[in-house]
Amino acid sequence: MKKKTRTRKLGISLAVLLALPAGCATNPDGTTEYKRTAIGALAGGAVGAGAGALIGGKKAGRGALIGGVAGAVVGGAIGNYMDRQAAELKRRIPEAAVERQGDKLYVALPSGILFDVDRDQVRSEARNPLVTAAEVLVKYPDTYVTVEGHTDSTGSHDHNQSLSERRAMRVRDVLLDSGVPAGRLSVRGYGETDPIADNATPEGRQLNRRVQLEIRPNEKLQAQQRQGG
Repeated sequence: MKKKTRTRKLGISLAVLLALPAGCATNPDGTTEYKRTAIGALAGGAVGAGAGALIGGKKAGRGALIGGVAGAVVGGAIGNYMDRQAAELKRRIPEAAVERQGDKLYVALPSGILFDVDRDQVRSEARNPLVTAAEVLVKYPDTYVTVEGHTDSTGSHDHNQSLSERRAMRVRDVLLDSGVPAGRLSVRGYGETDPIADNATPEGRQLNRRVQLEIRPNEKLQAQQRQGG
């Protein structure tokens, strides 16, 4: 799937998350899904399903909705593995936009949750979702993860590029410290070059300031897929 399509969908996902009302909801099975906290808006179950429909847009019929996570259907070993991982990430990190695109997962967190303005140190209260993400990644070891940093267009190109790289490295370091092997992790900074919203508005700039994880199958999982696993 083309990158522009993927980034547009993530923008819609994050916009829905940030626009949710305060409160929480208790599911019939007794689990609680929070809709808003002091550090950002969180997706509840029913609203999450609606967000999944928005993510899919006109192509929703081609996708699969898995616990409020939309994405293209990939069968076999990879599809099952990514479905389970996506559902757990969505359940355990409700403040993130979790999206399945083919055989990859994208997990996006607004930078306002993770970092102070124009800073690259992860806020102490923001480590929890990253530690939780690391726990899920350790549970599903047959993937590689690229940590992507993104900024808005405020400031110079060089400054934004450097900031996005440093933020991606800081998130990588938290994942590493939380048990994800170094060989599975890489980083990439995009600066202001890959916006998912309009930088001309404060709301758009807020969405563009984000860090996201690209999770993709490793060689073992790809081999299982080829063997019909």
